Amino acid sequence: MIFLIIGLVLFIGIHSIRLIPGGRNAMISGFGPGGFKVLYSLISLVGFGLIIYGKIEAHPTDSLYYPPEWGRTLALFAVPAALILIVAAYTPSHIRRFVQHPMLLAVVLWSGAHLMANGERAAVYLFGAFFVWSVLTLIAAFIRGDHPPKPPEGWGGDVVAIVIGALFAALLARFHLYLFGVGIIG
Repeated sequence: MIFLIIGLVLFIGIHSIRLIPGGRNAMISGFGPGGFKVLYSLISLVGFGLIIYGKIEAHPTDSLYYPPEWGRTLALFAVPAALILIVAAYTPSHIRRFVQHPMLLAVVLWSGAHLMANGERAAVYLFGAFFVWSVLTLIAAFIRGDHPPKPPEGWGGDVVAIVIGALFAALLARFHLYLFGVGIIG
């Protein structure tokens, strides 16, 4: 499980640079804008790879708790909503305007739903780390006073977010067993 933990530290650590006052600007000053992007991307990719490898290697681990029976049902609704929010984060939409931080809220929904559906130690480390990080980062974003983008003219971005997010959710449900070892649909 050490690879999972190292991966989480790297991935979440580099994504937490904005939580340190002046941390992002200091790194950009030190490495230059291009160097910062390369370093950020490299650390993110290595961390992500270690998370995947570490989770596969650690599976199965002992259970820390028995999730409630409704946890899987919650995930069936929360994960598609999270996927719609992820698409909305990159699309000019009313969803993005209303939510303000759709990517962070998506991670809260995704990780929180998985914590309610799975009590296995490695899963708790994985989803718990992302849940805590996303909640803290969301709070910090609101404290910073990040402003939502201007509302779009039409509803096309919302339709795109919903359709593509729902399509990703359907594909993920279909292939979840093959990708992660846990079946979602029969």
